[in-house]
Amino acid sequence: MSALPITAAFGDYDRITPLRTAEVVPAGIDLRLLTLSPTDIFRRMCQGLEFDASEMSMGAHLYLAGTGDSPFVGMPAFPSRAFRHSMVYANVEAGIDTPADLNGKRIAIREWGMTAVVWIVGILAEEHGLDIASVDWVAAIPPRVPIPMPQAARIRYMQPGENLSDLLDAGDVDAALIHHVPACFAQGSPRVKRVFPDYAAAERDFHARTQLHPIMHCAVLRRDVYERNRWALRSLYDALCAAKDHAAREILETGTLSSMIPFLPHVMDDTRAAFGDDWWPYGLEANRTCLERMTRYAFEQALTPRVLEVEELFGDTVRG
Repeated sequence: MSALPITAAFGDYDRITPLRTAEVVPAGIDLRLLTLSPTDIFRRMCQGLEFDASEMSMGAHLYLAGTGDSPFVGMPAFPSRAFRHSMVYANVEAGIDTPADLNGKRIAIREWGMTAVVWIVGILAEEHGLDIASVDWVAAIPPRVPIPMPQAARIRYMQPGENLSDLLDAGDVDAALIHHVPACFAQGSPRVKRVFPDYAAAERDFHARTQLHPIMHCAVLRRDVYERNRWALRSLYDALCAAKDHAAREILETGTLSSMIPFLPHVMDDTRAAFGDDWWPYGLEANRTCLERMTRYAFEQALTPRVLEVEELFGDTVRG
């Protein structure tokens, strides 16, 4: 039997590289792997179902799963994870000295339902009393899938020529939740600050208390491809796991460092002390607590009509 041709799109990550170099090959699949930016992947996959498989925004995946008619079947392989306390910025004149001061303010975001925003809004609400409905939200773009705003919440979209960095620097918004460092802050503007100045300490404390490492993206197979070739979901998932394990071994090789991080061995000693030997786990059960937090935040932020069971996010052959 000839191999099944699959076109897949993922970001440029060390945990995907072994698939691109064919050091890891999914059984029974002739994989054509495209390396694109996640933003491009999500837009093209959500709006045009352009690839057979891809990484996928967890925010979009949760919304689509909540409709009961998602075009995707998920795999609990998570190519992107990140702590997000660093993404909370404020204008120094806005009277925002603590996270609790964000209530009642104008806050800029890229888009509602973006996974990074889901996480930081959820954390701010749960741990610092953020009232979503008290905020005047200002978004750069509409959601890539039609996610509504929570009841009583307000949002407007930036006009042509407006951008988050300029609005924040000028005080036209009081704060911003943005996963990329805004240009004004990167350029040293004295008018912009981080709300968590020592964000590294805040993120370490968050992990120590919750044992959560926020998941940003999962992997998906287009449902029509899955329905014709159900075995392919498991084959792709197994290959993603093998590629991740291959990358982990490379990181731990101290003879020749795999990354341009001078103290990489020290960093990995600290990482394993905090996270354990499998510091970037795949699989549903290993990530259940994190996924359950996500499904609750998704419901609270109107991405889903109810709190989803985590099993609903992934195909039944890859839920281990």
